Amino acid sequence: METLTLEQFCREAGDVAARVPAGDIPARIADRLPGLLANRELLAPRHRVAPEGGYGRNVLFVCPGRRFSVLAVVWTPGAATPIHDHMTWCAFGVYQGEIREARYDPAEDSPDCARVVERAVNRHGRGAVGHMPRCSDIHSIRNAGSLTAISIHVYGGDSERMGPNLERIYKL
Repeated sequence: METLTLEQFCREAGDVAARVPAGDIPARIADRLPGLLANRELLAPRHRVAPEGGYGRNVLFVCPGRRFSVLAVVWTPGAATPIHDHMTWCAFGVYQGEIREARYDPAEDSPDCARVVERAVNRHGRGAVGHMPRCSDIHSIRNAGSLTAISIHVYGGDSERMGPNLERIYKL
């Protein structure tokens, strides 16, 4: 596996975002993430910061054409997202530590789809990658470990303008 700099990864991700059908973008970008995750010089100290007891989103790059953004998400022990889906596609990989991702389906007895049932739980260790097409998967992420974890997320669009990229919050 070739180690990629952020500049190399973003150039390749930009080519994918410009040339690949929209539904294939997250998987194709996830295929390139291991090279970026292997770069142990990727993050400056300011990219490794999170609020106490929570998780922090630190922007590494926003494509000048606003096609995608790259963020370092820093997870303190016990930090977790709500159950949510996204406004855009997402690819992610674990840079440090381990995260627990739960995937959900809408509950059959919830006509407005506000409630969900857990479908699967995956533990992702260093180097693991995943992806989700736009708005088609519901999940949550948690650092269930005792050490800080860091994941690299690539989202469609401009994360600085979009904010946290949560389309909807769900309940179990």
